[in-house]
Amino acid sequence: MIRYYSRFFTLAFILMLLQMLIFDRVNLFGFSNPAVYLIILIVYRLTQDQFGYILIGFMVGFLLDLLTQTAGAHSIACVSTAFIRPVISRFALGANFDQPNAMFTGTLLTNRMLYIFLMIFIHQLIFSFFAYFSMAHFWIIFKHSIINTLFTFILIAATINLLQPKQ
Repeated sequence: MIRYYSRFFTLAFILMLLQMLIFDRVNLFGFSNPAVYLIILIVYRLTQDQFGYILIGFMVGFLLDLLTQTAGAHSIACVSTAFIRPVISRFALGANFDQPNAMFTGTLLTNRMLYIFLMIFIHQLIFSFFAYFSMAHFWIIFKHSIINTLFTFILIAATINLLQPKQ
């Protein structure tokens, strides 16, 4: 267990640095920034403690809010995504949602991609809503959420396939 957490927090530290130093400066179409730090929330074991997971989501969001000055949007989006994750995993991964490594083994590729897509989309939708904080900009929020979700999904799916253990 100590080995898992040491690897997990090393990955989290590296992804947070990459997000702040590289991916926050990427502007696809003038406004799309990929959120690769969501890998932290996606690959955390499904069988681990839910409270610890929500706490990790809050700490990741809070650190990003402090460093990128987004006034709580990252924190709210990460905590909400962490809170909703059991529902998403049951829906997307099906009967295999309670396996420790369901993201890497034991589930179909389409189920894993659906899980990743839903986690990213819900996070981006909540983040965009709280970044704009106005329903008058509904179409802008929806457009940004869709484009950011697609761009982030491509990067995260490729990264997770690279991190996947060889069988």
